[in-house]
Amino acid sequence: MSKNSRMAELLAITSRLIACMETEVDLLRSLKPQELRQLQSDKLALADAYRAFTLALREPIAEGEVIDEGLCQELNEATELFQAAVQNNLRALRAMRDVNERVMRAIVHALDEPRAQVTGYNKLGTLTKARRNASGVSHLQHRA
Repeated sequence: MSKNSRMAELLAITSRLIACMETEVDLLRSLKPQELRQLQSDKLALADAYRAFTLALREPIAEGEVIDEGLCQELNEATELFQAAVQNNLRALRAMRDVNERVMRAIVHALDEPRAQVTGYNKLGTLTKARRNASGVSHLQHRA
């Protein structure tokens, strides 16, 4: 495969990978994790192809082969867009991770708090106090 062919393939892969990451960011923002599974599989395959073609482009140019300057410029521009898409994707993934961690900490904190002062609402719609102590042991068991 010629350098120009590899560059053209890498350009196509880069464009698809950018689109894939942009879609992932959109899905993360719209909170549609169920749709992320297939997309992440596609992203992984595209990333592997990107890596393979990038490595292949490092091979020396065949004797007599001429590099298409327009294609080279397009690939440089696509690479810049790709790097920006990677940074945007990382920010979105980190933000989603941070949100998930905060939610999990809040859940753990809520579960760690003593059984509460409030157990529900009465007939009048006001909060009622717990009848048993915070440890969940009834008053009758203390007397025994």
